[in-house]
Amino acid sequence: MLWTLYLKTLRSGSINELNKAIELGLNTLKEVSGAGLGRVDTLRVVAALLDFRHQLAPSDGRDLEKSVTLNREALQQFPPNHTVYWMYVNSLALKLYLQYNWTGEISCLEESIQLGRSSIDSMPTTHAHRSVPARDLAHSLMLRFNETRRISDLDEAIKWDRRALASSATSHVFYPEISAQAVSRLCMLFDARGSFEALEEAITLGNTVLDTMASDHAERGDVILELSKALLRRGRHQGNIADIDRSISELARIKEVMLQRTEGPKLLSTLADCHIVRFRFNRSDKDANDALEIITGLLDTLHPGRPERFQCLVDAAELHMELGTSYRSIQAALSQLADALSDEHRDVRSRIEGARRILDIAVSQYQDIVSAEAAAHRQLLDIFALVVGLLPRVAFFDLHLHTRLQSLAIGQSIALTGASHALIIGSSQKALEILEQGRAVFWTHALRLRSPFEAAPKELRDRLSILARQLGKVHDKSSTGENLGAVEAEIARRRGQIEEFNVLLNQVRKLPGLDRFLLHDEFTTLRKASERGPVVVLVSSALGCHAILLKQRGDCVSIPIEHLPDTWLAHSGTEWRSIIVEARAEMRDCRKMEKSKITKTRRAGAEEILRQLWIEVVRPVIKALGLEPSEGRNRPRIWWCPTGNFAHLPIHAAGAGGERCSDYVVSSYIPTLGSLLAARNAYSPILKDDMQALVAATPRSSISQWSDLINTREEARAIRAVLPSGAIIELPPADDACIEGGNGITAETLLKLLPQTNILHLACHGHQDLENPLQSGFILRDEELTIERLMHVPLPRAFMAFLSACETAKGDFNQPDQVVHLAAAMFFAGFKSVIATLWSMADADGPEIARSVYQKIFSSKLNHIDPDDIAYALDEAVTKLRTVQPEPLRWAPYIHLGI
Repeated sequence: MLWTLYLKTLRSGSINELNKAIELGLNTLKEVSGAGLGRVDTLRVVAALLDFRHQLAPSDGRDLEKSVTLNREALQQFPPNHTVYWMYVNSLALKLYLQYNWTGEISCLEESIQLGRSSIDSMPTTHAHRSVPARDLAHSLMLRFNETRRISDLDEAIKWDRRALASSATSHVFYPEISAQAVSRLCMLFDARGSFEALEEAITLGNTVLDTMASDHAERGDVILELSKALLRRGRHQGNIADIDRSISELARIKEVMLQRTEGPKLLSTLADCHIVRFRFNRSDKDANDALEIITGLLDTLHPGRPERFQCLVDAAELHMELGTSYRSIQAALSQLADALSDEHRDVRSRIEGARRILDIAVSQYQDIVSAEAAAHRQLLDIFALVVGLLPRVAFFDLHLHTRLQSLAIGQSIALTGASHALIIGSSQKALEILEQGRAVFWTHALRLRSPFEAAPKELRDRLSILARQLGKVHDKSSTGENLGAVEAEIARRRGQIEEFNVLLNQVRKLPGLDRFLLHDEFTTLRKASERGPVVVLVSSALGCHAILLKQRGDCVSIPIEHLPDTWLAHSGTEWRSIIVEARAEMRDCRKMEKSKITKTRRAGAEEILRQLWIEVVRPVIKALGLEPSEGRNRPRIWWCPTGNFAHLPIHAAGAGGERCSDYVVSSYIPTLGSLLAARNAYSPILKDDMQALVAATPRSSISQWSDLINTREEARAIRAVLPSGAIIELPPADDACIEGGNGITAETLLKLLPQTNILHLACHGHQDLENPLQSGFILRDEELTIERLMHVPLPRAFMAFLSACETAKGDFNQPDQVVHLAAAMFFAGFKSVIATLWSMADADGPEIARSVYQKIFSSKLNHIDPDDIAYALDEAVTKLRTVQPEPLRWAPYIHLGI
């Protein structure tokens, strides 16, 4: 009887009949207690009735919540080995999918996907209805793709679509629904990868399906909606107004029907998009006003938490930024964007994507914002700070270090642009705070997970430590293999751990005096970075270039760099890299201290870049700091923190007309101000008599593509001759390049000895991997020792690392975080002072530079090494090399990083 009532309500759509059926069903469940298939069937039917009422009538979500509960009970009681068990699994998956649509809780979606996979796996591959759960799984995967932008979800959804289309005849009852979903997914593929072929396939499929459907077919509206989205994309992409006109016409035809269904908000959003695109073609005020009216009306109907509301707010923000409309309002747009960003139901990645879309428009219209009221300036600054504040949370999600790093690419330019905006409106202190929060996020994230959480109360500290260890764990693909279900279960588990971790952090921050617990440093703390010498942060973005000077008294001023735009820096960085690549072979093969044979063209190009950097950047900084030429220890130290396109140029080597940066200052580099402060706070003097130095070299590697480095033996011997004999860590004979038969250190030996090391000197080949920076490494005797392996080694005694290898401080234009290289790995892992190279070094120069540095350091009468001695020793050694090798490509690669 209950099933009959269910079918009747589906046909009639009568709320009264539906209410009666639900009341009857709930009463029946009270009467049918215990287990058994009779109760299971009743549970499933009542759950379906509750679903239907949730979709048919105004809902507060309780019907859907009850439906999920009933489906869970039905699944628990149904025999797992039954032939239709898959239906009960898939039914719960669908309910969770609906619950996600209502609440925006991504954990519901994650569970829905896992259940969808279980449903498919429980069916034979030849099962006639296997396409049913596959189709539902594809739909859930697409929702997750919309949240997380995980491209593998989109690819898998399209795979299931193609299988379903291939196995279904056009007359099949589900063919229109399968086709509509396939059209939607192909449009997404066009958005994600720019595949115009996918877009044309979507339009062809949509048209073909419409031609075979009856005009009153129940699914016709769904096909028209997805086809209209495809036409909108093609019209916008090709400037074809006919596509836009047709899309508007088709949507108007089905609007009344679709507004009664759950797809109503999507139709309205698409229709608004069509009108604003057509406005850009014809400049008709009616189209612009229609778009705003639709979006405004839609916002009024969507309660907070609905996924559609977030997208609607972003759409509304874009409309209010639209040039040529009567309602253009930058302040209204930024307010709506701030509202969208505050939606904690949305995944942080989707929030950053939405913000980036509006911020890109803001940058293109920046002059209008600058000329607007001061309130708009502050609004935009707050938006930048809010988005940058989300970046640290992005790196938590992925299971593997590489994907955690790559995930940060979503917002790699936002911190730079936000800092530039802060500088333009005269807020240099805020600019520093934004840069600190948005730069070196990968390393900051890794260090946060290693925190002892000492300031937190014990009951919170213990749980934070456990969660941090779990979140810091690197997952090996072999642990899950290609089993997507296992991977997703691990991701879902990780998401739960992240949520608990953040809840605990917020609890700690509510305690007295702990409001900044594990948050980025504010300016009052950052200014302490200049206590031992000025710090200069170089900022470049599409909005302009600036130098922020943090003077020794803690004063903060900025200098606009007006004549070197970001485009020049980008071009010069590319040119410099090209020059380095051309010179690489000669640099590596140079065995003696003979002059490099650099061509005039190459030399002139390099000198011009260094000249411009001197005139437009370094000299104005030195002038603003009131510095004069001096020698030796009379020269002050300066810490450079170059960001954006500045990071790819040798600032310390800038010079022209007989003047060089090194005539005025001794230069050091830092990734962030906070990293410098952390290194100083962790430093404690180590007596020379207690020093433990690991001096290792690899003159020949078993990895065939790497050439021999004959001079590394001499280099290691030269250093050991300077060091106190008791300070040298003994190596196994086979690993010791200084003795007969020793072929160089192995990875295993190095990893074993590092924890007891104060000074590490490593002479070998170095390699920066442009595709995967975490696979950059040192080429040792037996294998390459990568950053990914090194960053997990505890270094409680680490003080100084001399990385006498090529490219150990080389960043890359396309790196999400720009400071993922070997020198940064050593610095963030615990070494307070690092000597490294920006590009290839000459094998012949290594021994001379190293000998000079160590002689200077250990000639001091102090019973411990003064950290300042390292930077000055390197400066003196490089100055000596310059007298023999005036070519900057030869001496300029050597830099100092750290305290």
